Amino acid sequence: MRLKIFALLTAFVVTLNLGLSTMQTYADRESLPSNELGQIMILEYHLIGYPEAQWRRTPENFRKDLEMLYENDYYPIPLQDLVNGNIKTPAGKTPFVITFDDSSTGQFRYHQKEGHLEIDPKSGVGIMEQFKKEHPDFPLTATFYVLPGTGRNSRLFGQEEYIQEKLNFLVNNGYEIGNHSYGHENLGKVDDLAAQKQLALAVKEIQSYIPGYQARSFALPYGIHPKNRILARQGEYQGVKYNHNAVMLVGSGPVPSPYSTEFNAYRMERIQAGDTPWGPKSLVEKYRKNPSLRFVSDGDLIKITIPKKLEGKLSLNLSRKFRLQMLEDVAPSLPGRKL
Repeated sequence: MRLKIFALLTAFVVTLNLGLSTMQTYADRESLPSNELGQIMILEYHLIGYPEAQWRRTPENFRKDLEMLYENDYYPIPLQDLVNGNIKTPAGKTPFVITFDDSSTGQFRYHQKEGHLEIDPKSGVGIMEQFKKEHPDFPLTATFYVLPGTGRNSRLFGQEEYIQEKLNFLVNNGYEIGNHSYGHENLGKVDDLAAQKQLALAVKEIQSYIPGYQARSFALPYGIHPKNRILARQGEYQGVKYNHNAVMLVGSGPVPSPYSTEFNAYRMERIQAGDTPWGPKSLVEKYRKNPSLRFVSDGDLIKITIPKKLEGKLSLNLSRKFRLQMLEDVAPSLPGRKL
């Protein structure tokens, strides 16, 4: 978001590297000051179709969500980059992640046009692919939490004859396939063996289409953990193993920065899509009014820049991987674009 700082008294940058300190004075800035301890949104979509409802976003409204994020200086990143603290986001931009649950047909649909197979432009993947063509500076990607063992409309995006093509397209075009269990079982109501069976069978079925593919993250069905919570991370059933480095909840807020002491990859909240007080539009408006809450990238892959006042929230194990830079005495910014 391109914002001018209303009043900048004196700003100093303290760069900490290998125990050394330097100081630099900043002139007026046209963008938000970097804050890589700010919050990050993981958006959660389910159905794409008609009519608009709590768990359904129309194609037009999904595209409006993307336009809003693009126009307000948000930048899409893969979930795994967030989990691993590998934030490749241009300076002044705020990263966000897109996820889809339940692998319904509206998320990814093929249809025939003039004798050729093409992606339905009103499906989730079709909308994202078109938006990327129109905005090459906005590299859209998403994680799809798929269900291999449910009914025909949600079994790996439906359209049984195209499952292989769909999964290969996602993997070959920078999307991630995540585990959402085999049949959307409530894992809190089954024993340990049954919980592992649900997750391992999902892996086995995915690998039957994409040999060797590892689903790295897991979205809890209904947001409910297994009785033995460690089984959401790793387990085994009949020789099939799974190992997740992140676990998604159903809701209902942003996640802390991966550089924060509060970050927990095994308890990642998400923002449910929709025009609600807790939806993406409401959060973007909140960050417009309170820009210090949002993660703002410094554009440097080997440096973490944070406000000096947040130093105590910085994870202590980062100094070997990153240079640390702290900003002091930055005055409040003017509000950004209205929605």
